[in-house]
Amino acid sequence: MKLSQIRYFIAIAELQHFGRAADLLRIAQPALSRQMKLLEDEIGVTLFERLPRGVRLTPAGEVFLTQLKPVEARIERAVAAARAAASGAEGQLSLGLIEVSAWSGIVPQTIQEFRQRFAGVELNLLAMSSGEQMAALRTGKLDASIIYNPQPEPGLTLAPLALHRLMLAVPAGDPMADRPTVRMADLAGAPLIGFRRASSPQMYDDVTAALTAAGHRGGFHSEMTNESDILALVNSGLGMAIVNENQRLRPPPAVRFIPVPDLDVRLRLCLVWPEGAPSPTRDRFIDLMLARRDPAAA
Repeated sequence: MKLSQIRYFIAIAELQHFGRAADLLRIAQPALSRQMKLLEDEIGVTLFERLPRGVRLTPAGEVFLTQLKPVEARIERAVAAARAAASGAEGQLSLGLIEVSAWSGIVPQTIQEFRQRFAGVELNLLAMSSGEQMAALRTGKLDASIIYNPQPEPGLTLAPLALHRLMLAVPAGDPMADRPTVRMADLAGAPLIGFRRASSPQMYDDVTAALTAAGHRGGFHSEMTNESDILALVNSGLGMAIVNENQRLRPPPAVRFIPVPDLDVRLRLCLVWPEGAPSPTRDRFIDLMLARRDPAAA
């Protein structure tokens, strides 16, 4: 049984006339009659009683129509859903991100616009470390990721989005806390808390090189895996830290953030996704995000 035969049968049943159904369906009447004969032969019952003017359903045809109407509606919904999925308007999107990147700027703006324009898409947002995101991209567990300073890797596409500065986080009781700015030379000998290099290799190397050039020889007395843990130590008065400027948007109670004008290190925020099979839903998100990116980040 073909989908076209179901459509033909329902049209004839509702119009009670082969000729009018043929006109509606834009099919030659002999071809329509032949399809109905094939359908009757396949299911083994007579569906129509031929009349001098038109047709009417047999009892078997009445039952057949009653059963087919819900099927037709489901087919129409399935077709609409398939078309929406092909256009990216429906489906699922699993997006990894660094939490601090979503507090302002391009990330929350794009997510909000995507939700408004593609309400039929189930958007799953997963806050993960850079390393976790890269591993999830390789295994197909994420459709795309928003990561700072990702390293190029075969099979993955990287698109720079924005550049974020770094700031100094100091305990509220530190003598530096009330200063409007701090110079790199002021940090020589200061107790600094940093990242473990594996968590963000490029940021670690760039910050370490900048500190060394400014005369800081002490390294980091503590190294943590994420900025939330780093700021917890700063909040406890255990040292200072150089962190993403977005952290000032959610400051711990006993931490002050101070610009460091001569710290020439930037965090490059990138959108990363796997190459290969197309994903209409993911591609719609990529289009929206790239339309907002800062050209200076390239």
